[in-house]
Amino acid sequence: MRSSRGCILKTLGLVTHFRDADSVLRSLNKIQLINRDLQFSRSNECLMIPLKRELSETELSVLRKHSAQVRILEMDFPETSRRPKNLREACPELPPNILDQLPRSYDIIGDIVLVEIEDELRAFSNVIGNGVLKLYPHLRLVVRKTGKTTGQYRTRNVEIIAGEGGTETIHREFECRFRLNVNSVYFNPRLSYERMRVAKQAREGEVVVDMFAGVGPYSILLAKTQPNVRVFAIDLNPVAYQYLKENVLVNRVAERVSCYFGDVREYTPRLRGIADRVIMNLPSLSSEFLNSAASLLKPEGGIIHYYTFAHRGDTMEKVTSALQVLLKMSDRSVESFTFQRVIKEVSPDRVQIVLDSIVR
Repeated sequence: MRSSRGCILKTLGLVTHFRDADSVLRSLNKIQLINRDLQFSRSNECLMIPLKRELSETELSVLRKHSAQVRILEMDFPETSRRPKNLREACPELPPNILDQLPRSYDIIGDIVLVEIEDELRAFSNVIGNGVLKLYPHLRLVVRKTGKTTGQYRTRNVEIIAGEGGTETIHREFECRFRLNVNSVYFNPRLSYERMRVAKQAREGEVVVDMFAGVGPYSILLAKTQPNVRVFAIDLNPVAYQYLKENVLVNRVAERVSCYFGDVREYTPRLRGIADRVIMNLPSLSSEFLNSAASLLKPEGGIIHYYTFAHRGDTMEKVTSALQVLLKMSDRSVESFTFQRVIKEVSPDRVQIVLDSIVR
């Protein structure tokens, strides 16, 4: 029924915690239960979702597998106007010259949106952040990247510009759960399919060394995809290492993933000759660690997944030749490249490349 305020409707709503919102929303979408004529509401760490009708016991039990705290209540929801199609429509109060400079893409990690805002738009950060939340009402927080990813820890500082709560979140990817803090560890959601591509290549009984494991996206996905592999996951960032250990336990792969804290070069003597496969996802410094990667491979060789940066004008032949020269200095050679591709643009003149190489 309509309340006396005119633009508010009292109806059934579902209450869930923000950390479970993605899974709950997917389930509700499958059975088309979300009332799109009403706006979602937020309160503390909970999301309130308007429903079209009551849920059956079966439907409710399915939802509670995703969120044990889910509740169905009668509550007030504001009527919604047409949802904005893009950020320009979501920020009508901005002047036209600013609208032309709005960011066109974002990184969504868990219930947090990371957005790049040019320095000349900083004064409008809050308006832009609230506009992003209009586009993605099920998300909780919008943060602005305040610098580039730098250093061995691969961290980037962020500034909260809209929403509520802290910068820790849980990101879901291919049935894996990764707890992380976007302000203190590196995580790139755009590499999800690249991680699955690598994971699918592992064979039964392989030993894999993830030299720069971070919070565990490669290591954990690989262990869940190929349950008979053994993974050694190493990272130098103390915060990432703590999340790595937690994520290994949460994803139930502790028997297959061993976690090590520190510089991978410290562990090279201990793990020398152990690996069938080495993952080198540190593109800014990967060339400096190739000697360690070569030592980690078994004497008969194996596969190295090598990530590096290159100028946009560089040919693939130039990039592969550089890797061959570096490996030759470690008394190894590339038998063949089984995969080579630009996987993302870093800046207008810089790209990230992956090379899968069979090394002997």
